[in-house]
Amino acid sequence: MAVTSKPKKKQNRVIQFLSKEYKYENLILAILAIFAIVLGALIVAEILQVSPDFFLIGGFPKVFAWILISLGVVSLLLVLWPFYRPSLVELRHVTGSKRSEFISNVVVVLIFVLFLVGVFILYDLGIGAFIKWVS
Repeated sequence: MAVTSKPKKKQNRVIQFLSKEYKYENLILAILAIFAIVLGALIVAEILQVSPDFFLIGGFPKVFAWILISLGVVSLLLVLWPFYRPSLVELRHVTGSKRSEFISNVVVVLIFVLFLVGVFILYDLGIGAFIKWVS
């Protein structure tokens, strides 16, 4: 008798990578980074007011907000860098096409675009004539 197992639910690759390497540290850092960016943006937009009596940052809330946004962006980049690093390594292997091949591809694309423009103009004329004939 064959035993069938349930197929595993596919998980987002980013979440899978973040939870695989350092368990939940990167996920928590990503959430805190987004929270810091949003909090800083709210202070910059003056939606969230900082009391002038607040210790250390009360006199300079915008400076604090920009520092908070900067730290959030840096933290988010640190979280995402391991996920995109393999892609950047693979980009080094990409080579461009030769000039003649590039020009022939551009000509083919332009001819195709002009063909589609003609088709849409004909459709427009046909539909316009039909609507004029019906009304």
